[in-house]
Amino acid sequence: MGESGEQEHIKHTMIEYGQTTAYVGEFVHQLDARNRVTVPSSWRVTGDDGNYYFAWPHPEGCIAVYPPHMQQELLEKASHIKQSDVRGQTMLRKLFGRAYKFGCDKQGRILLPDTLKDHSGIEKKVSLVGLGHYFQIWDSSKREIEDEDFNLLEAMAEMGI
Repeated sequence: MGESGEQEHIKHTMIEYGQTTAYVGEFVHQLDARNRVTVPSSWRVTGDDGNYYFAWPHPEGCIAVYPPHMQQELLEKASHIKQSDVRGQTMLRKLFGRAYKFGCDKQGRILLPDTLKDHSGIEKKVSLVGLGHYFQIWDSSKREIEDEDFNLLEAMAEMGI
């Protein structure tokens, strides 16, 4: 599929899943007694109760959460890896074998599995941090340390803007 075809596919997928806003900002919440955290209403996908998020333990010590429109892209790319491609199949096993799938309940909460919670060191207070096309969940104490040295101009220069 050419570049414009990919853009049309992604745009179609975003419309199909109701994804119209970017994941921006940072929201601090407390886990409830059942290890659930509320996804900000501005980040929820239309029909969220029927859609799912994929999540992985991130090497930086947080949880990476991918919305439905990114899953579609990921699954499409994975479908092109041949079963005879041993290296590709190993990568898929590692990627999807370590993934978690969950959805929002009617109140917009997601349940954090113990494995992901333990990986990220989450105790009770969490920060949901937008990265544009997906978001991460951090233990809030780790985010407070990272935020101390933020410089907007350096960030823009890093992006080539």
